Amino acid sequence: MAQGQPGADSVSPVTTSLIEKATALYGTTPVFWGRYFTSSTTSGAAEYHHATENGPLNAAGIRVLPVARQTAHVAGSQAQGVSDGSANAQDFIQTFGVPELTSQGGQFIMVLDVEGNPDLNPDYYTGWAQGLISAAQSLSGNTVQMLPCLYASHGDIGTWKALGTAIANGAPCSGVWVARYLNSLASGEMGDWNDGMVTPATPNPFPAKILAWQYAENCLSGSIDCSQTNPALDLQNDLLQFLVLPPA
Repeated sequence: MAQGQPGADSVSPVTTSLIEKATALYGTTPVFWGRYFTSSTTSGAAEYHHATENGPLNAAGIRVLPVARQTAHVAGSQAQGVSDGSANAQDFIQTFGVPELTSQGGQFIMVLDVEGNPDLNPDYYTGWAQGLISAAQSLSGNTVQMLPCLYASHGDIGTWKALGTAIANGAPCSGVWVARYLNSLASGEMGDWNDGMVTPATPNPFPAKILAWQYAENCLSGSIDCSQTNPALDLQNDLLQFLVLPPA
């Protein structure tokens, strides 16, 4: 059976020590690290701190998977989605800067975080994607394009149905990151990829590309959650080229 490459995400800032611990756990360096981008005015440890995190991630060659964190809003209206998506794009672009982003290809994934309770509203997702894309174009002079994606639990059927509805109505989705935890993988060591276990049961056929599987949470004494990339993907062309490598 195939395995992908390891990825991590954390609520706490990334440090050299944390990267070393994750690398020891996996036996190799993670290819991506998920961190939160809410707005340019949001504070707290959960938000990405470029002044301290860029250096360790750059030195390790780890790319950032940006996660849009406004989980209480995702059952909201299209207008709320537009507002939140705009704020997410502004945060991301101000963090890394238009010249850096353009030099790395100018196309970047942003993952909407849906944790359930509430489930996703298709109108919210549509608005969020619109706001994310439009704000990035406006702020960058059309040189940076944001690619809307979604994170949710495998069992969150309401959210997956909502995503399917939004896609059917024309909303873009460049991929999904699926959480499904297995007791056998609770230590954080990767197991084999299993399409049947990772792919949500509905809609069928599933309408979006699966980018990664978050298979364990609270690893390393609660420091990180553990993921692996989809081994069926071309890692570079389907995923990594759309993730920013923080400048040194």
